[in-house]
Amino acid sequence: MAQERELKLITFSHFVPASDEELQRQLEEYGKQAGVKTRMDRVAHLQLPAVYASEVQGQKGHDLVALRVGEPHLYAKHLVELDDLVDKIGKRAGGWTDVVAGRGPDGKYRGIPWFFISFPIAIRTDLVAEIGENLPDTWEDVHRIGKKLKAKGNPVGIQLAHSADSNHILRGIIWSWGGKLVEEDGKTVAINSKETVEAYKFVKALYQDCMTEEVLAWDDRNNNVCLNSGKCGMILNPTSAYNSARKDNALVPGTDKPIHQVINHIMPPEGPAGRHMSAANQTLGIWNWSPLQDVAKGFLDYHFQKEQQEKHLAASLGYNQPFLSAFGMHPIYASNPKYYFAPYIGWYTHAPGWPGPPTGATDRVWNKFVIPDTMAAHATGKIDAEEAVNSAEAQIKRIYRRA
Repeated sequence: MAQERELKLITFSHFVPASDEELQRQLEEYGKQAGVKTRMDRVAHLQLPAVYASEVQGQKGHDLVALRVGEPHLYAKHLVELDDLVDKIGKRAGGWTDVVAGRGPDGKYRGIPWFFISFPIAIRTDLVAEIGENLPDTWEDVHRIGKKLKAKGNPVGIQLAHSADSNHILRGIIWSWGGKLVEEDGKTVAINSKETVEAYKFVKALYQDCMTEEVLAWDDRNNNVCLNSGKCGMILNPTSAYNSARKDNALVPGTDKPIHQVINHIMPPEGPAGRHMSAANQTLGIWNWSPLQDVAKGFLDYHFQKEQQEKHLAASLGYNQPFLSAFGMHPIYASNPKYYFAPYIGWYTHAPGWPGPPTGATDRVWNKFVIPDTMAAHATGKIDAEEAVNSAEAQIKRIYRRA
């Protein structure tokens, strides 16, 4: 008797659970059409690298895989080439807004560009009004306003810890000061510059003047909790914090006023070298040991059709920001003034390897938290800015030599 076929997908555990529920619904619906069983496994995003490494070593596990940062590059020889499907999907949806996401070292697509997750400022507008300030536009504004908010008991909340948010935000600060981790070739380490040193000094001032030491141990959830509990006055975060506050009907402490009504999102701050922020690029790939490669390709074709994409985007409450041009001005962004930033924030966001492409080495630097660790060491006064940057440079060069 023939064994029943099962199409298996692994993805990160989404911060908006309805997004995962819709993805699973689509997988199950496609499975019925294709005559296969389906299974979707969700894993905490910080645990995924270890899971993927295990699957690659054993050459078994799932068929479809959600990839981020430089994983399409890192695992290129274990992933099916998807150029034909990327071309087909792009043509029917007005093209792609990003030509880097999903590519391997040979320039071939090893993942379908899925969506990106951006990092605007999420801020308590009522608290800013109480201290007589306008909303911040620059990092210097953030520092000035943050000092006043902290004095009021509402500190800024930016992780200096082992979290994806920390990796993203701190890269954005470095870029906004004119620094960079690597050159445009994606190979030449370039972090050791006066611009990067100044960025490290700014983060120290921001930490000491505007934050509390709890940020040194925060994960990607803690800043959401800090904002929604009424403690933090400002964080940088996707819309998940706001959406959670709205769903849970969290209240401004000591009042019956829903806190989501006084939270707004604005563009990431501008620095001396412009407005820059890292984005969490997500792609979908197929392991090349999968016995169901054609079925997996069929699911990707199905999932990226207009009807399915609209449902997935709506389920995420706009958290999933599409790479397909046809969905860039989706009506969901006009449905709530708190989402006004979404169609435009892509102008200022980059993949973590910027100005080069995200590579396998990018991914290793990311997963070792080189930037958060050296930033935290300087911010807490353990080493000076030059020492911190020298340490980051030595670690990054070591990783790139082995890439």
